[in-house]
Amino acid sequence: MTTHRTLALAIAVALALTSSMDGQTRRTNRVMREKLEHAQRMLEALTTSDYAMLRDSAGALVRVVDSPEWDELKTPEFQGYTESFATASRDVARAAGARDLDAAARAYAPLVASCYACHRYRKAARLAFDLRQDR
Repeated sequence: MTTHRTLALAIAVALALTSSMDGQTRRTNRVMREKLEHAQRMLEALTTSDYAMLRDSAGALVRVVDSPEWDELKTPEFQGYTESFATASRDVARAAGARDLDAAARAYAPLVASCYACHRYRKAARLAFDLRQDR
């Protein structure tokens, strides 16, 4: 009986480590996909001067940032990245509400940069974790 418990505990720990280094849970994967869709729609709206699409996609992105699922990403490790993203999302939404494409485009750049920086960080953390496991 204790062998089964030990084995189950070992499997649970391995799965927890793997999922934390992967950086994605089911919930965060869904949130990341949703973020990507809205960000892509924002770019489309900016390049086609579609104010309604820009307003809708920016508003949807702000709702993602304000959702309980986003709270999972508000860890000390990710705090700087999530705050930058949330600020940029709100800046794009404000510019969209003012129908100011230039301001929206200026706010969109840091939004994308925050995504890239966070994913670059996660990739480096995964690589470092993999290297430690190979020893």
